Amino acid sequence: MLTKAELDAPAHLQYEPIGTKAGQGHPSDIREFSTLREAVHWAMNNEAPAGMEAVIRAASGAVLGPRQLEEIWSSLQGP
Repeated sequence: MLTKAELDAPAHLQYEPIGTKAGQGHPSDIREFSTLREAVHWAMNNEAPAGMEAVIRAASGAVLGPRQLEEIWSSLQGP
């Protein structure tokens, strides 16, 4: 579970080829966000380019792949 401080810290999103380990593929251009919340919102509400998936790098250094992004998105949506 992420803390409020982590969710409110800057993050950046990039798209990487599907099937590569998060943070190990040849990424697309990086899109900067002022908070991790905003980056997750963008990732979950915008379609990834063909053959790519969203990966977010948090300010803490954590690399969040599609599975983690879905879990975070679900927790942010509430019951």
